[in-house]
Order: sequence, then structure tokens, then C-alpha cells
Amino acid sequence: MKNISDERGQIQKLLLHSKPFLILKMIYYNDNHTYAAVISRKIDCSYSYIVKLLNKMSKLDIVKVSSDKHRKIIKLTDKGKKLFKLLMTISTMK
Repeated sequence: MKNISDERGQIQKLLLHSKPFLILKMIYYNDNHTYAAVISRKIDCSYSYIVKLLNKMSKLDIVKVSSDKHRKIIKLTDKGKKLFKLLMTISTMK
């Protein structure tokens, strides 16, 4: 059984950096789906680093990764959408 405080700590550690936030933002504003290669190009980050972050986000149930014939489609889960909205609220606080 997962320890809730441990999961929160992992989420905080992961998302308190700019690249993970930008990944969530890209997915959210691209009709809630995009591809790892597109994210990599748009936020100027290596593909391998994006995949590593997406795998962590997937394990934390923030994104869902599914495959079509040639690509992995990245979508936000309900938890990911709520988290992104919360982060947007926090980032716009003055």
C-alpha cells in the first residue's frame, strides 16, 4: 500500500521544476493530448529527459501514456488536470 505523504513528496519534488510544469501546460492546452517528441521540441528539452519525466508522471497517475501504431499519445488524467489547474492558480498569485 502506498504511503500518501510519500506520494505527495514525490509529486512536489517532480513538479517544483519548470520543465514538468511546462509539460503539463503543453498537454493541457493541446486538447489534452500530445506526443513526447512534440513536447521535446516545443520546450527545448531532450526527448530522453521528457520520456523520463513522463514515466514518473505516469507512475504518479498524473498522465496516461497510450500507443497508436507509431507514437505514444500523452494525456492528462483527472488527477493531472486538477493538479495543473492548481499549479496555474499558484503561478498566477501575486
